[in-house]
Amino acid sequence: MHTYDSGPGVEVILDDPKTPPMCPHGPTLLFQRNSQESNSQRFYACSACRDRKDCRFFQWENDKVSDVRKEAQVLQNRSEQPPFTHKMLQKRYQQVCDLREGDRKLCKTCGILILPDEYSQHFEHQVQSILTNKDLQQPTRLLPSLENSKKEAQYLFAESTVRFLVDTVKKLGYQKILCIGAPRIFEYITNNEKSLKPLLLDIDFRYGQFYDRKQFARYNMFNHFFLEDGGNKQYRKFLSDAQPGELVLLTDPPFGGLVEPIAHTLKKVQSDYNQKHKDQGDEKAELPILWIFPYFMETRVHESLPSLTMLDYKVDYDNHPLSNPKNKLRVGKKGSPVRIFTNIEPIKVVLPSNGYRLCKPCKRYVAVDNRHCNKCKACTSKDGGSYVHCSKCKKCVKQSRVHCEKCGQCQLQPHTCGGAPGACHICGDLSHKRKLCPNKRSGSRRLTKKSKKMKIG
Repeated sequence: MHTYDSGPGVEVILDDPKTPPMCPHGPTLLFQRNSQESNSQRFYACSACRDRKDCRFFQWENDKVSDVRKEAQVLQNRSEQPPFTHKMLQKRYQQVCDLREGDRKLCKTCGILILPDEYSQHFEHQVQSILTNKDLQQPTRLLPSLENSKKEAQYLFAESTVRFLVDTVKKLGYQKILCIGAPRIFEYITNNEKSLKPLLLDIDFRYGQFYDRKQFARYNMFNHFFLEDGGNKQYRKFLSDAQPGELVLLTDPPFGGLVEPIAHTLKKVQSDYNQKHKDQGDEKAELPILWIFPYFMETRVHESLPSLTMLDYKVDYDNHPLSNPKNKLRVGKKGSPVRIFTNIEPIKVVLPSNGYRLCKPCKRYVAVDNRHCNKCKACTSKDGGSYVHCSKCKKCVKQSRVHCEKCGQCQLQPHTCGGAPGACHICGDLSHKRKLCPNKRSGSRRLTKKSKKMKIG
């Protein structure tokens, strides 16, 4: 059974053999809470929302759920669905398009286009009037962004990033692109690139107003679940119609989203793609992936998908305070912390000449400040600045770090030494992490005095 840490004292269990209960966002995930005071406790909770305020579903694993409670949950799930189906949204969109531009209105409070006989229902809401045809072709600029980092987190790519990603996809020869939670890429391709065919999978029902069933399906990337009938069929057709070498997957998940469920989903998509091409006799088929995520999540991404390599390209967003190039005060000299993780050979992804260079020994493009270390035999910087080699640690570290003899590692200064970091949270042993601790299943934390001092969470 596959588990991973999702926070202090909590793990998520994937490949649960039992059928999980449903919440408004599809099948729930099984979590395990490890407590110092009691044995491990397992419970089901929403896969998409990490905050209980966003999805209230909670159920202990061994709860005996009565038929009455099951029926109540079904009704609750139904009541929390969007007010319109995809088919209804498309019909309403057509009715709005038939109106004069001056009569078209969007309720930004509700996120929906409204018809003339509905204006009074939105009287106290924020309403945008006069929608041009161009407005209706750019929903990512028309709709207010949902910026909950633990749920939808619609941080939208800056124009420079959009152009770089689309140009890269074209230069690599792909003709189809599966956009999982990347609506601005999808929008740009739909409006500007006839040579590319995209499909958008996104949990935000509002895009169903602007894109038909062949273009959009409402989808939860954390459990690989289609939230409306027909979405799964369209997704599989999109994969099956792609010839080997034609399709690439691009995903831009919420930064607060759990890494392993995302990786689990990408593996399922890869499996669907691989099975299709193995049926055609192509045993070496592998779905190319471009996963947009912060550089400081590199270790966890690699634990989940070892085939992915992190590129140096700094991904910019229009509406994220830490990755908007115009917000120099917050971003700082090093720029955005968001990167691209890919299984495409790095040398094939040519980064812009402004800010990047080719490192011949590494056979990849790197940031200009990312110096090649002859001892490490790599360009070692992760954050965009120059690293220095520590002969005692036998690796490169940030220039702001100084080696601590007691810790045995380079640390930020000023530094209060608490012993060697990185020890197991359960027993304090340096030889393994918490999820591999032999004492984990006992349900107790056998902490030494030293490990209590450096306990996290």
